[in-house]
Amino acid sequence: MSQSQLLQKLASRLPLGVCVVDEHYQIIYWNEFFTDRLPTAKSDTQENNLLTLFPEAAKFLQKKINSVFVLNNASFSYWEHRPHVFDFSSSRPITGEETAMYQNIEFFPLDIEDHQVKTVCLIVQDVTELASYYQAQKCLSEQLEQEHTALSLLNKKLEAAQNQLLQSEKMVAIGQLAAGVAHEINNPIGFVNSNLQSLQDYNNKLLKLLNFYQKLTHKIGSVPYFTLEQDMLKRYQFEFICSDLPDLIRESIEGLDRVAVIVKSLKSFSHVDSSEWQYANVIEGIENTLKIAANQIKYKAVVLRNFQDNLPELYCQPMQLNQVFLNLLVNAAQAIEERGEISIDVSASDAEFIIVIRDTGSGIAASDLRKIFEPFYTTKLVGTGTGLGLSLSYSIVQKHKGEIKVSSVLGEGTAFTVILPILSPEDVA
Repeated sequence: MSQSQLLQKLASRLPLGVCVVDEHYQIIYWNEFFTDRLPTAKSDTQENNLLTLFPEAAKFLQKKINSVFVLNNASFSYWEHRPHVFDFSSSRPITGEETAMYQNIEFFPLDIEDHQVKTVCLIVQDVTELASYYQAQKCLSEQLEQEHTALSLLNKKLEAAQNQLLQSEKMVAIGQLAAGVAHEINNPIGFVNSNLQSLQDYNNKLLKLLNFYQKLTHKIGSVPYFTLEQDMLKRYQFEFICSDLPDLIRESIEGLDRVAVIVKSLKSFSHVDSSEWQYANVIEGIENTLKIAANQIKYKAVVLRNFQDNLPELYCQPMQLNQVFLNLLVNAAQAIEERGEISIDVSASDAEFIIVIRDTGSGIAASDLRKIFEPFYTTKLVGTGTGLGLSLSYSIVQKHKGEIKVSSVLGEGTAFTVILPILSPEDVA
């Protein structure tokens, strides 16, 4: 057996997938790793276009292969991000169990002439066993995390009084930190987002201008000009750039929008930044909070005010009470699907203040009412709520020696009642 035959046999029997394609995605060579795993219906076909043989992965493969042709650099696909590019199965060595194959894939230039890539090679590695190990470790970690969470919740219930105090102090610290972080991040977000919006506009205009020049070249009808244009378009992969550039800008803007949402969430904590007890006007606190929440309320509800005249000032921690009002008002707005009403009633006797915030939203199920003040419990969609708002509100009201009650009817709305005793500095001391 000659050396070339030996190398060809070795390449064919490698426990790695080897596939070589040209710029039209036609398969020039592939080894038994690929051919042995083709479905029966495809193994008998004469089709040798990679994208046609694997239509489910065609868009992804095309983008990866094109990037190698354009950039003359290797590209990679890791199983953590895209586990099953090719619809292959993998047999476990001991049990023989058939599972979907997890794959790491490397795309790299193979034949290069005059700095132009002529063929691209794909190397597919079966990492199913490694992936299974990592996933098993992840499941174990999640199980341990769940057990740890359960133990933490049990400890919180057993030490309720102490934990309420610790929670309040912790939120003050987080608020101070969040205010600083949000301020530092907001400025660069602003100008980067503005620049990207301008870049998106410039890009659209440049593409329109280039399209105009192409039409003009065709209209002139000059063969040399037309040939030169086609050569330049092909040399600089103009079609690929035109399709990829808008996506890159759009994804960048979406990323900035997500950062802005995170900063906004941080800033909401920064309102809990005053632990000083002082006499304060409750109505002024509610009105200031309505201004802060105006953007979330104005598109959802009309605010109805019913305030008792000549209300006395309340000895309290005003910024923390404002956080309670903010949480209740934002929750009320989010509970209203289209348009509705939020009513705020404030009254006082010689002994206590009573603040009632009602909404005409979707209401809360009876099974959820007893849990809504628990930390991290939320009925909102994943990513839209932390489950800390009502827990923190409950903690703040307790610190003021008051109570917070809730009543709700599904489909009709919810009412939160905050009862705050009228305290003196001596009572607090």
